[in-house]
Parts: sequence; structure tokens; C-alpha cells
Amino acid sequence: MKHASLKTAKMLIVQPLNPVTQQPEGLAQIAVDRMGAGRGQKVLISGDGAGTTAILGADRTCPIRLAVVAILKDDDIHVTEAVAV
Repeated sequence: MKHASLKTAKMLIVQPLNPVTQQPEGLAQIAVDRMGAGRGQKVLISGDGAGTTAILGADRTCPIRLAVVAILKDDDIHVTEAVAV
């Protein structure tokens, strides 16, 4: 059963990738998708819970904080080495 704020949104299971190796890294997560991403497409995820609630037009009771904010082409992002921050 979906929270009322999620009735108009598709939910995706997303797998973070290492930006250098493009290999799966970490645990899969659930994100709201209003962009229309398809299976296997690379997406950019925002972890800003306030932004996600704004995208959904929801209130603070919305139980999700991750949202797809862009669908990437394979050649959109090139990382040649990891940089420590």
C-alpha cells in the first residue's frame, strides 16, 4: 500500500555505481521516479528529502527521500579517478 503522496509516482529500485569502475557499490535503494526512467537506464538520484517532497507536492509525512532527477546517457559522466573530499 502506497502513502497517499506516492500514488502518482513510480517507484524504482536503484543500485549505486562506483563512478570510476561503473560496478555496483553499496545497497540497492528505492527512489521516486517522475522522469520516466526505464529498466537499465542510468539515473541521477537526489537524496534531498525536502526536494523529493516538493517534487511530489507532499507534506513532511512523505516516507521517501530519494528521487530520480535526471536520466543519463552512457557518455554523460566521465570520471577517470576518484577524488577524496
